[in-house]
Amino acid sequence: MVSSLEAAVLIGVAGLATLFSMFVVRHRDMVYSSAALALVGLSTAAVVGLLGFPLVAVFLVIVYVGAAVMFIIVSVSMLGGGGREEWDEWRGLAAAAAAFSTVTLLGFIGGLWQLYTPPQPVNLETIALVLTRDLYPVVIVLAAGLAATILEGIAIARRR
Repeated sequence: MVSSLEAAVLIGVAGLATLFSMFVVRHRDMVYSSAALALVGLSTAAVVGLLGFPLVAVFLVIVYVGAAVMFIIVSVSMLGGGGREEWDEWRGLAAAAAAFSTVTLLGFIGGLWQLYTPPQPVNLETIALVLTRDLYPVVIVLAAGLAATILEGIAIARRR
């Protein structure tokens, strides 16, 4: 049974995923759109993890963040850094302070710190057995995709 706090967190993270996906579609700059795609992947992985599928969430993080980094590399390589951006260190500091304050307040007010459980020891033999026995096709596809991404990044970096 899901508690009301867990349901609220799940709905909030799903809402963030929706907002980030709208930003991906509507923003004209490919670099910012790709960064938002990574945030979509992270928030989607959080939703999947909260639903009780942590292994799928880990693969989502790997694939989405890898894809977003690859999109950023490709867009910067193809378009170059022709645009001039303004640097405002106070705006970034204010955004970081606001994000930290929000997360801290939500953690203490919502009692999220009570949900923390210390990490348990990991049996690597069991993980290796599950990956090689039950998830073998997924591991092969993931390894091939990550290898292709790395090779593509190297090829693009050598052309620069």
